[in-house]
Amino acid sequence: MLVIILIIIVFLAGMYFCMKYSPERIYQEGFESNAIKNPRCPNILIQNGSKIYLYNSKLAKIPGVNPLQFDNLEEYTEFMEWQRSQGIRCPILFLQKTYDTQGESVYKVRPSVTEPQGGLPPAIVNNQSPYKDPNPTKLIDAGRNDPPYNMNSMPSYDQSSFYVGATTPLDKMDETQDGLLYSPNAMDPNWGGAKFTQALVDRGYYADNEVAIRVA
Repeated sequence: MLVIILIIIVFLAGMYFCMKYSPERIYQEGFESNAIKNPRCPNILIQNGSKIYLYNSKLAKIPGVNPLQFDNLEEYTEFMEWQRSQGIRCPILFLQKTYDTQGESVYKVRPSVTEPQGGLPPAIVNNQSPYKDPNPTKLIDAGRNDPPYNMNSMPSYDQSSFYVGATTPLDKMDETQDGLLYSPNAMDPNWGGAKFTQALVDRGYYADNEVAIRVA
């Protein structure tokens, strides 16, 4: 008898649950809002030259109604301010009509109609180089090819930018100093200051680089 009563209770609880909660209410997408479910909410914004078109892909195309046409950005901004004052906020995909390198018209996704960021790529670019030290090479300096002259001197100025994209021993020196807590180089962001560099000079840190000048 107790088992029958328990089965009846479970059955009634199941019926109450099915009547009270609908599947849409239980499995609601977390990223969806009421604005997305509203069929009257526009979802695509297209800029073609100076014209701006606000389009609702869920409704039929009606000239002058869907899409709405704005002659300039100011008209669209005023319309958006009115929508927000009425509590209407619709997630909109902004597309800008432009031309690729082949001269063909394409639509590119932009973050905002007021800040399109046209000079930036549409995707995030990974700036990390696949190699830590790309194209290692030695410095070519004619001033150092005739020892013992010009020994321990600074490398010549590369006005042609010949070593752009390559790693030279001079770059290695900068990387070593950048890895220190305080760098003696005043051009590094972690420079220890004038007193720090002068203390290294006084302790003989640069003794190998000192040059004796003979005065006649």
